[in-house]
Amino acid sequence: MKENTEFAKLDLEGLKKKEKALNISLKVLIGMMIMMVLAGIYLFTKQGFSVFTILPVAFLPILMTNIKNVKKIREMITEREK
Repeated sequence: MKENTEFAKLDLEGLKKKEKALNISLKVLIGMMIMMVLAGIYLFTKQGFSVFTILPVAFLPILMTNIKNVKKIREMITEREK
């Protein structure tokens, strides 16, 4: 709920800046997740089960939260541009 009130306080220009920053961080996070999955698979084949095998699953909620926030900001931008 806090994000909604934080985003609602921003003007259109602030929302666009926030969207741009979140998009960049989302792309970096997706890249890191891909690298973690590949490293987990590699280490699983070489050493067997380890913490690196399930590490991407631990970061999945952060990824989902960022995706949800980007969608909310895009909706607010489209509402305000009308």
